Amino acid sequence: MLQRHEAAESSEPTTNCTVDEYPRASVTVRAAVEVAAVDYPRVSSDVVIRVPQAWGRAPDLLGDPDHGAYRAALRCLLGDYSKDFSVYRDGPPTVMVSGGEVVVHDHVWTELVKPGHGAVGAVDLTVGPGRPWRMAVVSRGGLIHSASWTVTIAAPQDWLNSAVPEPWPPHAAEPGELTWLYGATSSTGEGETLAVADLTPDVRAAAVVWEGSMTGDLLLRGTGALNTAAFLVVVLIFIRRVSRRMPRTADPLVGRAWSVTVPLVVLQVLGFGVEITRVVLNAQGDQVPDWSTAAWAADIAVGVTILVIARCFGVRRKPQLAALRVLAVILLIGWLLADLVAFTNTQRTDYALILRLSESAMVFVVTVFAVAAMVHAIRAFTQSGGERPKRVWWVWPVASIVAGVLLVERVWTALRNDFLQQWMYDPTPLTETLRNAPRFTIWSMPANWLWVFALMPAIAVFALSNAYLWSKEDPKRRHLMMISLALLVVGPAQWSLTIYGFDLPLWLLVATAFWLFCRIGKPILDRDMRSDGKIRDYVTQRSVRSIRIEANRWLTQTMDPSDSSCRTNLPRGVTPVDVVLALGAGNSPRDNMTIMVKLSLRLGVVVGLAVYLFREIARVDLTGGLPDSVVIGYFVDISWEVIKWVFAAAVLGIFWRYLPGKRGPIKVLPLAFAYVVGAVCVFLASIFTDGTVSTDGLIDGAVFAIVLIFLGLAMDVRTLRDLRIARYLTLKERLKVYGVSDLPSGITAALAPVSAVITLVFTIIAGPQSDSKPEVQSRSPDTVQNKPDAAIR
Repeated sequence: MLQRHEAAESSEPTTNCTVDEYPRASVTVRAAVEVAAVDYPRVSSDVVIRVPQAWGRAPDLLGDPDHGAYRAALRCLLGDYSKDFSVYRDGPPTVMVSGGEVVVHDHVWTELVKPGHGAVGAVDLTVGPGRPWRMAVVSRGGLIHSASWTVTIAAPQDWLNSAVPEPWPPHAAEPGELTWLYGATSSTGEGETLAVADLTPDVRAAAVVWEGSMTGDLLLRGTGALNTAAFLVVVLIFIRRVSRRMPRTADPLVGRAWSVTVPLVVLQVLGFGVEITRVVLNAQGDQVPDWSTAAWAADIAVGVTILVIARCFGVRRKPQLAALRVLAVILLIGWLLADLVAFTNTQRTDYALILRLSESAMVFVVTVFAVAAMVHAIRAFTQSGGERPKRVWWVWPVASIVAGVLLVERVWTALRNDFLQQWMYDPTPLTETLRNAPRFTIWSMPANWLWVFALMPAIAVFALSNAYLWSKEDPKRRHLMMISLALLVVGPAQWSLTIYGFDLPLWLLVATAFWLFCRIGKPILDRDMRSDGKIRDYVTQRSVRSIRIEANRWLTQTMDPSDSSCRTNLPRGVTPVDVVLALGAGNSPRDNMTIMVKLSLRLGVVVGLAVYLFREIARVDLTGGLPDSVVIGYFVDISWEVIKWVFAAAVLGIFWRYLPGKRGPIKVLPLAFAYVVGAVCVFLASIFTDGTVSTDGLIDGAVFAIVLIFLGLAMDVRTLRDLRIARYLTLKERLKVYGVSDLPSGITAALAPVSAVITLVFTIIAGPQSDSKPEVQSRSPDTVQNKPDAAIR
């Protein structure tokens, strides 16, 4: 079937265009540069051609779009131009009949991510760092002698201010647009320049193109690798510091934490080496990945590294030995059947099919072990205290199913992205598409899977924190702050801020903000007693249970629960109920952490996932290019969203007794403000750098703050419920105990911070986006994976 498919493709008619066969026609060309509400400068070419319906090739245009004659007719009209730039179409060229004419409309676009020279539709581009961008509209196809032309160049006004367009003057000039008119009698030859403008790009656009140069690309990848490596370094430092304070019984858990973190450093170094190889070879003119020795070396290195990681994560020796035998057979097949020691054969189609299947099998085996490794690591942390978990039958079937789904999805996305350019050009042979899919998967695995594997160190931090709290009855404040900061940095903190391509460590700012906000006010338990000592010392001497009994006694002996006249030891303005609320619902920081995590699973995780899914459903766009794996992208986003809420709740529970404020909604504000600081920085950076103004971060910050306020309130409700005050106090009296005089004022007090957050966020949103374009736009397969804070948190 594959041989028949490729034979059919080769038999399609070729383009044979002659000038004499074209009747009188009109051509309208609009070349535009777009920089507003897009991540990368976008150049588009809109061509509208009108030819009489009596033209000889008109039946081909109105015929079957899948037939070669249709594509040949389009190439006669539009020209078979060079594709040095990756050009894309959101849909096939439209062909319709209007007023006795056949009207063809073709819209192509590209995102400028590197310097170079090439064509985008009817536009010739010359883009380079440190010099103006040359945009020229060129006549293509057979419509050269007998057509009338209307040519428009559109760009931001400040780009055109210093331009000297040719020919001068244009026939019409408007803000941001220049137009030229050419009659049918004008002398127009093939490839003749009809209009040209040298544009002066703004700082952001120039920076984007510089980032695509070899020097810029290497520098940005280096800084990005350092910023990503900081995540693993933070985890390693935490493991080292917390392991010194844990008993010997926790050694298996500590060892497992080391074994899931250190190999990822090797994986990142390998991924950085692969990316450097790609950049260098691309700069030399080689198309990478290609069937070269460098690609083979990268594939083998990635495969071996994944097997090593699987071993460190807990996969047993026998399955790995079996995988090595399978990979050895696959490599032998590639050696015997392929050309130039690679998975390609241009002579025999049957060999080509075998090689495609062999390479797909290699991807399948490596992916199976990657999935199985993570399953083993999760089971080790959650079921066996770090020890290697017992064998279960379902691990390998599940890993095989997941690997199969990912492989099929990769082939499907490759076929679909390839189809974006096949409305005018003859389809690429199927074996070529199948060849690209698995090789891109192997090359991209270190980059695409790094944050998937990084879930394991994050789980290790949580497991070690839990084990440490188990081993310490009364942890010191500085140790609790260390654990809280580690959970904050690994979990909810925004990791990086991208400015002109450079990744800055935003997590440092978020962690510092939380540390500072926690020191603004004095915790209730750190206030001085009327007698000697602090309330915290008094609680330590009497135990938490005794303090709750005293609070119950105080509530039953006073007629006015808000009256503090019967107290003798507590400082002025502090009631026994305040002390109980400051202690939290649990008997220890670990108990408070457990309670808060359970509350967050019911509220925070549900709300966070609902907001994320609603946002993704609302902005889904299937007209543009898709990344290599949509499944992995959603899995990474959802997994880190869950970790964000679970770890945020753990931070609050662990540090609850040291947070300033009397009530839960106030205690959560240091963490809420720290998170909002990061969101505001991302928003302001997008404004000041003229980038895509996205309000996603502000909305996330508002949702995060609101949910935390309700989590703090829920913690207080749980604490008061454990006092069982409902048995002897009315609802009004219980509200007085909490500090609210009546129910309406209580509702108002609870909703006041919520409404303030909502008002602030939507006030900011209404400003910069009132005149901007919609955020959701088609993106090219080359840049669709570069969304900040997605594949990388």
